Amino acid sequence: MASNVDLALARFHFLERTAPSVPALPDLAGEVHQALSALNLPPEKLRSRRIAVAAGSRGIASLREIVQAICGWLKSHGAQPFVFPAMGSHGGATAEGQRKILEDYGVTPEFIGADVRSSMEAVSLGTTPEGFRVYMDRLAWESDGVLVMNRVKPHTDFSGKIESGLLKMMAIGMGKVEGAREGHRWCWKNGFETVIRAMSARVLASGKIVGGLAVVENEGHQIAAVRAARAEEVVAQEEDLLPMARKLMPRIPFAKFHLLIVDEAGKNISGTCLDTKVVGRGVELQPGEAPEIGMIYARDLTAESAGNATGVGFADVIHDRLFRKIDFEKTYVNTRTSLNPLAARLPIHLPSDRDALGLALGHLGSPDLTEQRIVWIRNTLNLDRLAISESLTREAEGLAEWRVAAGSWLPEFACDGDLPSPF
Repeated sequence: MASNVDLALARFHFLERTAPSVPALPDLAGEVHQALSALNLPPEKLRSRRIAVAAGSRGIASLREIVQAICGWLKSHGAQPFVFPAMGSHGGATAEGQRKILEDYGVTPEFIGADVRSSMEAVSLGTTPEGFRVYMDRLAWESDGVLVMNRVKPHTDFSGKIESGLLKMMAIGMGKVEGAREGHRWCWKNGFETVIRAMSARVLASGKIVGGLAVVENEGHQIAAVRAARAEEVVAQEEDLLPMARKLMPRIPFAKFHLLIVDEAGKNISGTCLDTKVVGRGVELQPGEAPEIGMIYARDLTAESAGNATGVGFADVIHDRLFRKIDFEKTYVNTRTSLNPLAARLPIHLPSDRDALGLALGHLGSPDLTEQRIVWIRNTLNLDRLAISESLTREAEGLAEWRVAAGSWLPEFACDGDLPSPF
């Protein structure tokens, strides 16, 4: 395939966030212990009891440290904790695949001081009044109680008073393939919030949930808040935390630009590989919630995704490097379970950055160097340091809590047509 050898790119500058809106917690383990202790759970609910700790597949900041702290607190109160994957159909819908996801996050028995048990078997908890069937991981069901842990954040598929958090973990993640399939089936028909509330209410009514631990991240992908709740308080807690999480969500601070270059997409970054509320695609948005982006180019898929590229369809162009890493079986299992075929749409894939950028900028009308409005990011989760083309720097000078770093550079293509990442 011939390359566009005449392609020229503008000079780039780094745009850096000066500080997160809310700082990271200095003693994360201490905060976890304090939050759980404040629940004042009856000693008989913990002493000599086998407590299942839910851990998901999203790239939560400091996940292994949080899980370690939870298990340590449980053991200090006489409990016998173990961790189980609460991931729906992720990991190729296999027990070993889900265990491997946790292992890649560092959630191992050696580090957390507790067993990691993985199974794809689920038990039925019956149906909701609306007729939604509800399931729970068999290992969790056979335990003496479940402590649910998840990050509260805006969801990539919908907006509401509750979105992604402990309720979704109980309704979808803990239900394994059956729960995820049932939940997504009804979500597309009845609305995500309606279904998640109804299904999680059935899980809470089972009496298995001893409590929940919710975390919120700041713009720098650091834990900024830890909250714990008894089972009967989980819903209210999540409703209270979501506005904070929405305010702290990382965003690209420009309303409109030509091209977004993304170094890596991945399931550990977002459930849709490219966070829909960052790139403004695949989800209904609030006014001003995400920028208007002409074209999106994704260069790679994270190793943690293990080939699951669900959400790559929100890009317009991808590098062959990313394409070669796609495991279509895993991607299609996830996509069929979530009933969102657009997320698995395959963009055009090209052998080099030069080819991909030539196509994208050509489609955008081949803007002159002084007019190119390009944002280059590592991924849609780490947005505290961006690379921006020179024409955006004037606009960036007026942004609060951001600064344009001194110096600039001109991207230069290697002999194979690729560019070195600035990150």
